Amino acid sequence: MSSGAGLLSQAWRFDKSRGLTAEMELLDRNLPAAFVTYTLVAIMASWAYWLTVGDASVLWWGGASTLLGAACFTIRKLLPSPTDPAQVLVYARSVRFMAMLLGMTWGLFALLYMKPQWPITLTLVITMLSGMSAGGLVVFSSSWPVSVAYGLPCLLPSALVLLPAQDPVSQSVGLASLAYMLVMGVFSFHATQVTRRSIDLRFENADLVERLQDQTRCAFEARQVAEEALLDAEAANRAKSVFLASASHDLRQPLHALGLFLTALGRTNLDARQRQMWGHVEASSAAASEMLNTLLDFSKVDAGVITARPQAFPLQSLLHKLERHFAPLANGKGLVFRVRDTELVVWADPVLVEQVLRNLLANAIRYTERGGVLVGCRRRGTRLVLEVWDTGIGIHPGQHQTIFQEFHQLGNPERDRTKGLGLGLAIVQGLARAMGEAVSLASRPGWGSVFRLGLPLSAEAAPQEDPTGAPMVIDAQLAGVRVLLIDDDEAVRVAMAELLTAWGCACEAAGSEDEAVGLLAQFAPDVVLADFRLRDHRTGPQAIEAVRARSGRAVPAIIVTGDTAADRLRTAVGSGITLLHKPVGAVPLQRALAQALHLAQPDHDEGQAEAPSA
Repeated sequence: MSSGAGLLSQAWRFDKSRGLTAEMELLDRNLPAAFVTYTLVAIMASWAYWLTVGDASVLWWGGASTLLGAACFTIRKLLPSPTDPAQVLVYARSVRFMAMLLGMTWGLFALLYMKPQWPITLTLVITMLSGMSAGGLVVFSSSWPVSVAYGLPCLLPSALVLLPAQDPVSQSVGLASLAYMLVMGVFSFHATQVTRRSIDLRFENADLVERLQDQTRCAFEARQVAEEALLDAEAANRAKSVFLASASHDLRQPLHALGLFLTALGRTNLDARQRQMWGHVEASSAAASEMLNTLLDFSKVDAGVITARPQAFPLQSLLHKLERHFAPLANGKGLVFRVRDTELVVWADPVLVEQVLRNLLANAIRYTERGGVLVGCRRRGTRLVLEVWDTGIGIHPGQHQTIFQEFHQLGNPERDRTKGLGLGLAIVQGLARAMGEAVSLASRPGWGSVFRLGLPLSAEAAPQEDPTGAPMVIDAQLAGVRVLLIDDDEAVRVAMAELLTAWGCACEAAGSEDEAVGLLAQFAPDVVLADFRLRDHRTGPQAIEAVRARSGRAVPAIIVTGDTAADRLRTAVGSGITLLHKPVGAVPLQRALAQALHLAQPDHDEGQAEAPSA
């Protein structure tokens, strides 16, 4: 009883939290179109009813509804702003009252003009009510009290008209109307909860960035601030992935700053408890970055900026690398993970081939509950066919093409974010096309699937691998390097300067191109680190060219961008300057700086600016 009473209370009361202004702001954006749509539909409904039934009185209802729609449209302009915390309750209650009036007019339409003995009126009125109630769910989804105030008087009268009727058809439709009203109420409630969670997470993210900025400015109080900030960061970063499906430049900026702050914080003296919490936060940040990078990979594929760099390489080393990564994941689910050894050498881009296999293996393990996963290859003349087998759920033949479309997932109608974004196979096919190949599929529902990628065999031997791997850049190599940092985001500037200083670099930071050029009078940079999008509609490449022109030399440069739009990616890649994507980890940033300064040899796995991240 208490839970039911609480639910009814939520259906009428407005929450006085700071999220109410955000809810009403979202609602206010939809109201003009909602009022216009209501008026037009009311006119069309009355006109259609008159033409069909011949009852001219419905035109009076249509006229009254038109006047009500116009009045609501005008009254909205006279209401206080929904962003004013002091007046937001007045605004919310006024909108709720207007929504209730709109719903009552449709309920009156059912009471006056739905005649159970005339099936044509039953069909016409039920159709109109169903459409308008569904539209109300969309328009008022950010506020459940407003949704209830509209939906209840809109749908309930039709049930009251039909249930007392004598014929079974009308009674059945009346019961269906009640069920439909309840279902729409549940949908509206959950839609409102999702909106509120999104708003709360946005506030939490803003609070997190502000706390981290305060922590950096108050270095002497870092230990006390860190414990509270890390606790909040752990919770916020677990929830941050909710927003990554629509990842944008604005989201990449604070996440990039967060990663830099965590890297700098990890170099300080933390006790065991703080170190453990720092590890949790770093892991959460890495998970959010991985999902953002999935969206970035898709953006690169869509923009056509991925360039294959084929070379001869032995498959066995790549297969062993993947086995070390995925075998523990498979074992954790009780699956068998096997890799068939091979001595064949292929001519392809190893980074793109690895990314294709990683996506295929991640999907195979995710959708397999028993049995195992097998990776092998077959020689076909002058070509090799890579195969990933699994004993998972299988794929119906009718979905063999659609699963390669973006945001398409099997068995995830609820859009569970732990099951990914539905971009993996779209990325796989795009990467294969970048290499001039295609991924094929054979599957039997309930038995499993096999994905195949054909690659040309190499006519030459693979180069000898360095058993020690690419040398890691150490701080001493960057000590004394003068870095000019250009970024219009203060949090990024503070975090980047903190990290570069920790590496021993001499760093000067500027928020715009003009500030950067002004610093050249007393600061001669060895390398420029610039954001792509700057103030006054300027870009990173333009700022770098201005610095080079003023200094009279080709200063090495790196662009760090959070943009994923196709046109911006093409522009950034076309500049010819080394490109990194936010959020950038410490190791890739170190390597990029070393390569720009010729302190280390280029690492194909890390330095290929156009290739997707693994």
